[in-house]
Amino acid sequence: MQPSPFRPTIALAAFTLCIGAAMAAPIEPHPSLSGLLSQASPPAPEAPPTATPPTRSAMDANLFFQVLVAEVQANSGDPGSAYQIYLDAARRLQNGQLFQRAVEIALRARAGEQALTAAKAWRQALPQSRDAADFNTQILLALGRSKELAAPLRALIQLTPTVQQPQLIASLPRSLARLQDRVAAARVIDEATEPWRQPPLESAAAWGASAEAWLMAGRPDTAMDATRKALKLDADQLNAQLVAVDLIGQQPDAEPLVKDQLAKPDAPAVLRLAYARKLATLQRYNEAAEQLEVLIAAQPEQDGHRVLLCAIRLEMRQVDAAEAAIKPVLQKATTPPSKDHEQAFLLMAQVADRRNQPAEALRWLDKADPKHDKLAVQSQRARLLASQGKLAEARSSLRKLPETEARDAILKIQTEAQLLRELKQWREAWSVLEQGAQRFPEDPDLLYDQAMVAEKLKRHEDMERLLRKVITLAPDNAGAYNALGYSFAERNINLPEARTLIEQALALRPGDAYIVDSLGWVAFREGKLDEARQLLTQAYAGRQDAEIAAHLGEVLWIQGDRDGAQKLWREGLARDKANETLKETLQRFGVQP
Repeated sequence: MQPSPFRPTIALAAFTLCIGAAMAAPIEPHPSLSGLLSQASPPAPEAPPTATPPTRSAMDANLFFQVLVAEVQANSGDPGSAYQIYLDAARRLQNGQLFQRAVEIALRARAGEQALTAAKAWRQALPQSRDAADFNTQILLALGRSKELAAPLRALIQLTPTVQQPQLIASLPRSLARLQDRVAAARVIDEATEPWRQPPLESAAAWGASAEAWLMAGRPDTAMDATRKALKLDADQLNAQLVAVDLIGQQPDAEPLVKDQLAKPDAPAVLRLAYARKLATLQRYNEAAEQLEVLIAAQPEQDGHRVLLCAIRLEMRQVDAAEAAIKPVLQKATTPPSKDHEQAFLLMAQVADRRNQPAEALRWLDKADPKHDKLAVQSQRARLLASQGKLAEARSSLRKLPETEARDAILKIQTEAQLLRELKQWREAWSVLEQGAQRFPEDPDLLYDQAMVAEKLKRHEDMERLLRKVITLAPDNAGAYNALGYSFAERNINLPEARTLIEQALALRPGDAYIVDSLGWVAFREGKLDEARQLLTQAYAGRQDAEIAAHLGEVLWIQGDRDGAQKLWREGLARDKANETLKETLQRFGVQP
């Protein structure tokens, strides 16, 4: 190949830029090397005889040549030498741009420790550089070095303009979510924001960030305390308000606090929407619907509110009301459908299905996905076909769906297995999931589903083996700990381990009603009736589920409160008359449904 004519290279352009930057005095750090290029000044005109002579650069000829060589090396596969030259030059000249270039070279070479060394040297040399603090924070975060994070993070806040500090502080919990140790992350935030959680700088944003961080760390008591302090300083602090919503069901004074905020005429819509969603997850559908009606009256153009209201009406088996809620969205439908319109079509398919109009339901699904290639829509279509007795067609349609990535294939397997589970074809579901596990042997979701089917088939050894593998592959999978612990409790075996497993699950998902229910059931099996009653009452307050009603009712019955037990069981039947645990409980105690 003939050599190409000479043309300026990226390396040379960057080199020229660095030299020009180094000759300027003083120099402020810049967020990126490429950004400096757009700021390069044109050559200065020849100075008149009376002009002051230019200041000589601190960069001598030897260093000039070294930096040139470094830039060439950085772009030709020898980042180590380039990094060291830039770092030495930066230290000699105390130049932020050279420090940044050393950091960037190390990062590009995936040399995290070298990048951190350069960033620390930069911050030590130029302690007032916000960029230096920012790079230190980001690198420490990427390396998971939580113990070193607080100081540069505090410096970053201090070097941020005062008016922007609350926004930066409020973003910290999400920024530090990359740290696996959520408790460590919360401690970092508290340490970094200490000056802003004490007079005279005390701010609601800092307490709000602390509340959010401790909520994510599974410490609801600490989160609630920080929430109160944030809202005492600023009743409109949104992050703290949203934390209070999340704490409903975990902290007794969380919901009254939220209601107080919503009673204000200028209550933010996002808070009301979060409250409505929380009520829906707690199966308090009537109250959720009331909140959504208020939202729709205030924001009639927001289709998402109507979509959620329609879904809740369907959960309440109010088919006509569900259709009425979604009609305004259907009238604005576009081609291709927006996300809200697609959801509206899917909901109308459910409306038609509830009315036993399968052809109409399929028509709505075709509107949601004319090309029949969206997995979520086609999964619902397959369920509809299966409910009509067309199981073979349903399974065939699922298998024909395209797989753009491995996750699509896994979802197809899970959906097909779920169709079979809903029809109680446990052995066929096991076969589908077993084949899926051979294809994706390390996928914890598939293994978990297979374990649940194993439990239905009374293959308890297989179930235990699969769940323990899930825990190994995904140690933060609360469902796996809970399922294994509950299985032991249900069979009245290994109760000490069952309690340990469920407590681990609860640490991962604090306040989860189903996990609290499992712990209450362990206490019942251990003969600790008062503890069982307290835990199961807490679980039922958090989620009025038929299975929890069955468990709590059984404890009440054993303690002699038969009227209370039967009242709970009737409530459970009203919500889910097909619940197997509740039906078995009623049969065992000779209570007529």
